[in-house]
Amino acid sequence: MYDYVLQYGFDEKSQEYIQDIKDFLKRNNIEDKERRWAPHITIDLYNCKDKEEFLQKVDYIVKGLKKFYINCNNLNDFNKQTIYIEPFNKERILELKDIFDKELHKYRLIERNTREYKPHITLCTNNDINEKTYELINNKFKPISVEIKYIWIYNQKMELIKEYELA
Repeated sequence: MYDYVLQYGFDEKSQEYIQDIKDFLKRNNIEDKERRWAPHITIDLYNCKDKEEFLQKVDYIVKGLKKFYINCNNLNDFNKQTIYIEPFNKERILELKDIFDKELHKYRLIERNTREYKPHITLCTNNDINEKTYELINNKFKPISVEIKYIWIYNQKMELIKEYELA
């Protein structure tokens, strides 16, 4: 379990586009086991019982961050169980991930320390991503440039703790 999850949030147009794909899959009876998050890219999961301490650390990191764009040109999957939009130009995301890891290392879930970070925008998590799912998504997905406009902090109950709008 975790106390907090940090996420990159997108501009409204990008959120609507991604959510439209997710809703399209649902309308076509493709089961999605992912929690009902708004479209996002997860930064990481953290434990910290002192909420104010954690928020101060994140405030320090986020202060002065500017919004940026990433190009999303293709789809990919994790072991045929999660299909996602893969950012093409990940450099800024990876640079910021290093900063978050450095500043928040003592709060990061231990089991995630050895996990390779692969930024992605989940479209569907299912135990059996099949050809029908790929066909539907490939017909709906078009490359897009999304604006990383927010950083969100949620708790385990999916309650928004803080939203940072990037300058």
